Amino acid sequence: MRRADERMSRRGAGNRGVVGILVMVAALAGMSACSPADKPVLAVRAVDGRPVLLFAECAVFEMERISVFTIEPTPAASWTVDREGDAEVTSVTVFELPPGWTVDEQTLVAFDPAVEYSAAAYGTQRDAIPVHFTLDELTALGPGDVLVPEAAGKRKAVTETAFRKRAKKTC
Repeated sequence: MRRADERMSRRGAGNRGVVGILVMVAALAGMSACSPADKPVLAVRAVDGRPVLLFAECAVFEMERISVFTIEPTPAASWTVDREGDAEVTSVTVFELPPGWTVDEQTLVAFDPAVEYSAAAYGTQRDAIPVHFTLDELTALGPGDVLVPEAAGKRKAVTETAFRKRAKKTC
């Protein structure tokens, strides 16, 4: 009887060890699979009929790249710029190169009212949530309004103040 108890005890200890290892491996896999959440620090508006990207301050978002590209047709046409040095921006008129930035790609050279676009900003550790838009949506915005991202590529118009407040709250 004593041997049977010892075997049961050893099996239980062995099973607990295996279970412990599996739990640790699962936890580590889960941690490495997670990436930081994108931040709502990008909005779009039109100024004189041209798309302007606005960026809210965020301590955990340091922008390195900006891109505006067509959703359809494929292949996508894009205007992409990269930051060189320390020059940060708070707004960018599309097709105007910000000081201290360089053009990486410019296959998008004009906007078509019938085409949907996406604006994206990429950071060193986190990215901005991209904003999809059409020219009609931008030109229909009221004074002081901007287009911000919603879930699943949706967007909505909000005041610039509401955009900045939301960005500050989630940063």
